[in-house]
Amino acid sequence: MKHIFSQGAAVPDAHRSSAVYPPDGASVPAARAFVRSTLTGWSVPAERAEDAVLLAGELMDGAVRHSGTEIELTCALDRPGGLVRVQVRDLPPRAEPGSPARGGPGEAWAERPGGPSLTRALAERWGVTYSAADRTVWFELGAERPAAPADVPPPHAPAAPLLPAGAPPLGRLADHVVQWLRVGAHADVACVLAGGRGGARVLAAATAGGAAFDAAGIEPLAGAWLEHAGLVAAPPGGPYRSVAAIPLRDEGRRLGLLVVAAVAERRFDESALTRLRYAAEALTPVLARENDQVTRRGYRDWLGFLNEAGEMLAGTLDEELVLALAGQLYVPRVAEWCALYLEDAAGGARLAHVWHADEQRIAGLRRLLEDAPPPLPHHVREPRPWPGLAGLDGPGRRLAGPCVLELPLFGRDAPLGAVLLGCPDESGLPGELVGLAADLGTRVAQALRNARRYGAQASTSRILQRSLLPSQLPQVPGVDYDIVYLPAGEDAAAGGDFYDVFAAGADRWRFMLGDVCGTGPEAAAVTGVVRHTLRALSREGHDPARALDRLNDMLVDDAERLLTMLHGELCPAADGGARLTLAVAGHPLPLLLRGGLVAPLGTSQMLLGALPSSGYRLDLADLRSGDVLLCVTDGVTERRDGDRLLDDAGGLADILAACPATGPDAVTRHVCDRVRAFGGGPLTDDMAILALHVH
Repeated sequence: MKHIFSQGAAVPDAHRSSAVYPPDGASVPAARAFVRSTLTGWSVPAERAEDAVLLAGELMDGAVRHSGTEIELTCALDRPGGLVRVQVRDLPPRAEPGSPARGGPGEAWAERPGGPSLTRALAERWGVTYSAADRTVWFELGAERPAAPADVPPPHAPAAPLLPAGAPPLGRLADHVVQWLRVGAHADVACVLAGGRGGARVLAAATAGGAAFDAAGIEPLAGAWLEHAGLVAAPPGGPYRSVAAIPLRDEGRRLGLLVVAAVAERRFDESALTRLRYAAEALTPVLARENDQVTRRGYRDWLGFLNEAGEMLAGTLDEELVLALAGQLYVPRVAEWCALYLEDAAGGARLAHVWHADEQRIAGLRRLLEDAPPPLPHHVREPRPWPGLAGLDGPGRRLAGPCVLELPLFGRDAPLGAVLLGCPDESGLPGELVGLAADLGTRVAQALRNARRYGAQASTSRILQRSLLPSQLPQVPGVDYDIVYLPAGEDAAAGGDFYDVFAAGADRWRFMLGDVCGTGPEAAAVTGVVRHTLRALSREGHDPARALDRLNDMLVDDAERLLTMLHGELCPAADGGARLTLAVAGHPLPLLLRGGLVAPLGTSQMLLGALPSSGYRLDLADLRSGDVLLCVTDGVTERRDGDRLLDDAGGLADILAACPATGPDAVTRHVCDRVRAFGGGPLTDDMAILALHVH
């Protein structure tokens, strides 16, 4: 900013000073400091200079918020007339060359409802002056303060409202009020404490000479004198000897406290109390409206938090993760620490998870709780103080805190366990936090029920899957093989793809790869029947084609399921290689890799279960040393990437030809990687891969 010293016709050069400021928030405190230093340099009495500082700050605040242009602040002292004049002028925007001339200014903010309320109440004269290009808001004060507080309107019939309707936001108004109180009551400090007993905060404060505000000597007033008004005893050990206070109440609600304090004794009299009452009557409705808005915002915030927490927990089907999320949700928003207990089979409770806002204290807190009796599951749903740590003292008490709240967890009508919440003080949690904790506990209990139900289903599926797939596979002389089975979805649920390798007789080994149409328990039941039926038919001496005939007849008569199948028999030769007998029923044909070239083997025939069989045919092939045979289900060939399938234009053959090694495990690993990379997302169909290598 730049300072401009200009001459005026009415006053000498030394008694007129101006400064130009940009329209931003930093200009308001800078303008106050400028007025204070200017008037002090002209030997204006400190109390009257502070009045001018207060009102100049209000005018600058309004100009910054409404003008949008540079602002010129001018101080003038008419010593013969005994007047201090301060004016704030909105400078016209700087015109660009060739731009049209700007019209005159509009109505000044000072003339609107909610304009300069303190200036109206305290200035001896004030007004707005217009010119063709700008406007100026000004006020005048006597250089000497009157002996009596004549500038204070009567408390019950004020000449002008201190805080009129449509006034600026609460924080700015509170700042104006405390500055007005401090100057008018000849106090060293004035402040507004917002809140109730034990929960007050300093909303605004003003000190003599702009000194730093020390809240330690004022904040105890909120708890000790919230019910009293008038001259009160100063807090012991503090810097102040004179204190006057008045509570702010609205329909019985405690909103806060207005306080003035001074280092000197017996500083305040009835005039100071008159100012306090007048300020309280004006500030109370504004503070009440603000509290109502904060309450509504807080309620909406809690609802939003609970909804987000519910969605997060509902999307988690792992019990351990539910417990971990619950700890993160409770701490630190609700409590300093939490511990979650789950009911055990014996009817007791086990400590399942511990979380603290200070992670370095988790281990110590866990040891402390393990040594304490656990909260037993009970049928009382209401939160209650937990007595389990009542006998603690010393380090244990400091770690656990002064109060622990027990919150039962219920899954419908059955107790699931309990949550312990560490409270920051002996009074426990505020009522709204207890309600939040209970609502959150309901969501945690529901998530635990879902996780346990899902865990039981997943365990059943895994057991079923193990029963449907071979528990162990035999070694085949002269042939190495590897099988990969990946069900679609997040867990190893039973599905429709299946495989098997087994001995069918002396020097004969069978393998199969199939896919039942559909998924879930129905498909899984069919896979179990098919696998065991083919094993039995093979041991009775039926070749792969005849075995498929018998299986098809059974499916047509008794089932509504269709399936594709690749069923083959290997007869290893003593001098190397193997004889392959193969029957394919609607299944993707196996691929043979030989000497770097890939070709399909066999012919595809009718899928199983669709129509009565007219006789499946065998395909014969001699496998040589070094040959690789790749068999897959359609979860591989029909893997989708947009409109393309993996096996379009021989894509699977290209993948097999590009395999860097011919070992069966290297082949299955290479195919799996390429399949996952092709779609980019999770599997949408079960996938089984069988690779055989002849050595």
